[in-house]
Amino acid sequence: MKISVQKITTLEDAHLAIESTMHAGFTAKCDLRQLYLWEHSPSRTQLFWVVMQDIPTKVSVHLVRHAAVGQQHYVMSNRPDRGGAGDEVITRNSPVNHRMLLNAQHLIDMSRKRLCYQASEDTRHVMQRIQLAVCAVDPDLSSYMVPNCVYRGGYCCEPKPCGNYKIKRYDPGTIALEMLL
Repeated sequence: MKISVQKITTLEDAHLAIESTMHAGFTAKCDLRQLYLWEHSPSRTQLFWVVMQDIPTKVSVHLVRHAAVGQQHYVMSNRPDRGGAGDEVITRNSPVNHRMLLNAQHLIDMSRKRLCYQASEDTRHVMQRIQLAVCAVDPDLSSYMVPNCVYRGGYCCEPKPCGNYKIKRYDPGTIALEMLL
């Protein structure tokens, strides 16, 4: 298995997006860490190619589930008329090549589910490798690629929490009440 990430855009692209929404004379001064923390639309200016070679087909299927506007998946076909082995030979573990063109916000959102200890072990392993590859090209972004329980400050929204973290089950009523006190 080989995973690589190429960053396509720069902080300047985010600054241009921010400045286009402001009145003349405004100069954007945020850094990438602030941009990713805010999770506003300028974070979607940061685009990445994620290239995965020889990942299990079942992991590719998990990642495709995150398709949304601003994210595109390109997965090697298994169809015999496209050079694939065909249905009789392909299994859930058959290796497949998969590319994703996506923005920083999608990587953050995908990480919340795919780094979770309730995700399949194979999928979590691939997502960890993606996070390491992102760290090489954008360390600020990789620090925001965390499991959902970390993102939610210790609350788990899974039906069966993994128990790996000292977390409480998410209860929106409790959170709302704590915010009022």
